[in-house]
Amino acid sequence: MSDSTDTVIERILELQGCDPRPHGPSRRLLVSDPEGFGAILHSTAFERTDFVGLLAGPGLLASDGDRWRARRRIVQPAFPPRRPEVHLEHIEWAMPAFIERLEDLARDRRPTCLLEEVTRIVGRIIYRSVFGIEIDPDDHRIARFEPMLHAAGELMLSLVTPGGRVDGPLVDRVRRTRIAADEEIDWILERRRTRPVEGVDDALGRLLAAREEGLIDDEGIRDEVRALVLASTETSSNSLVWCLRLLAGRPEIRATIEQELDTDDETRLEAAILETLRLYPPVWSNERQATVAIELANHRWAIGDRAVLSVYRLHRDPALWPDPDRFDPDRFIAPEGGPRRPPHRFAYLPFGAGRHLCVGRNLALLEMNRILRTILGRFRIEFEDPDAIEPMLGVVIRAATPITVRVAGRDPLQASEPPA
Repeated sequence: MSDSTDTVIERILELQGCDPRPHGPSRRLLVSDPEGFGAILHSTAFERTDFVGLLAGPGLLASDGDRWRARRRIVQPAFPPRRPEVHLEHIEWAMPAFIERLEDLARDRRPTCLLEEVTRIVGRIIYRSVFGIEIDPDDHRIARFEPMLHAAGELMLSLVTPGGRVDGPLVDRVRRTRIAADEEIDWILERRRTRPVEGVDDALGRLLAAREEGLIDDEGIRDEVRALVLASTETSSNSLVWCLRLLAGRPEIRATIEQELDTDDETRLEAAILETLRLYPPVWSNERQATVAIELANHRWAIGDRAVLSVYRLHRDPALWPDPDRFDPDRFIAPEGGPRRPPHRFAYLPFGAGRHLCVGRNLALLEMNRILRTILGRFRIEFEDPDAIEPMLGVVIRAATPITVRVAGRDPLQASEPPA
């Protein structure tokens, strides 16, 4: 990126400028149009590939068929799609310590790592809402999963790069970091059994109850906890970082959001979140494997062929999104001021679609809303060098190096004036 308003990720364009493997056995063919996405994601002729299973085990995140349906039935009630407010209790529980920490940083004016700060509060929310346990504000336990997540990202990039290869050291690193992550999972399981939060209907509690009914074993529970961590931590944390970075490059948009928040209007905050997820989708690429020979999405698929679903390319399609690389939250606001629908049913898929639509999407959106509302309503995030922030590809799109910021206080009663 050449400056803080440049959102183009050249590496993805290099990887997904054309079909990654157009010939030979197990072809990998690019799909980046909305009709193709809808056809592949809703087709019973395509299933998930074995990649996620290598990382998280054969659980909800990696499976299809009867296993997937059984695990989804266990976990889904903890994420009621029509009642996202059930998660608000956990977010509000974590917020006071987050505010206190930001106030300390603002008072001392000391630099801090932005990703670490937002990951800490996201981790506390996830541990309480998904695993039913409480951790102290300074207990950055979620960081214990970072080596596994980063190794998983390296593995993913090796698999999707044309001509890429997975060497022995990388496989060993994935295995070692997964073993280390499983030690934290064992701690989570023990803590949930001995010191659960009363009155919380959490996913882990439902998994433990299902074990008592003989519906899942201990290894299956570990697989699901690992999958829930993989799906819920780096995704939300990095989305928060990218949103704040985008707003730093467009201070007039940030000022408008601040003004609206001072009157309890979240219209442009919500739009900024949606626009961030368009430009930096939590899952920038996905794959599905053909289980039968079929003609679909403008391709003839042989058994074993893989559809490379480029969410990044879909979200940057100029036929769907005018000036697609521009950060413009207004594209999600209708002329009358309400939310505007995407231009096609399958034009905007930050959380997937079809039967594998992300189970925790409402929790992710709500925690992003509340965390950003707190930051933008009370503080200013000052980037030391926003133009130097470069994206790195892995399981998610994250910054290549730590992002150093300083926090300043903001008086909500003092109106923010956009730059002239």
